[in-house]
Amino acid sequence: MVTMGVELLFLSFGVFIDGLLGGSAAWTMAWYLVTMAISFYAGAAAAARLADAPARDICLMNGLAAWGVATLATAILGAAGAVALLKTALPASQMLHWSGAEQWGGVIWGGVLLSLITAYLGSGSTLRGPVSATHHETPASAMRRAS
Repeated sequence: MVTMGVELLFLSFGVFIDGLLGGSAAWTMAWYLVTMAISFYAGAAAAARLADAPARDICLMNGLAAWGVATLATAILGAAGAVALLKTALPASQMLHWSGAEQWGGVIWGGVLLSLITAYLGSGSTLRGPVSATHHETPASAMRRAS
């Protein structure tokens, strides 16, 4: 939920600024990558922190699970929006010859990879416990005075 909220907020801001700049493709691509990085970092960090798990690997799994759910939701919403936009904006004969697909394909996959990396970093950023749930370190015993 955190990921989708931040993502929608950033994307709506990007659409507004893109309208002011007159449709700058470079701005749109850069802002998409920034949006993916920040929103997935925040979402994974929130998922790891709210899991309240004492072990690092469990927090990482929670953050990466949040990445997977948010990526699936983003893909479904993006596909539905693109289909609706293409149906209303372009005739059926021009849909197959849209040149933006080649340009945006790499940026979208780059955003997915960047979001995975930042989700991993975000889920690992809130850790204070041991590295693994199966590996526990024994605390050092208090020193005794020699008598």
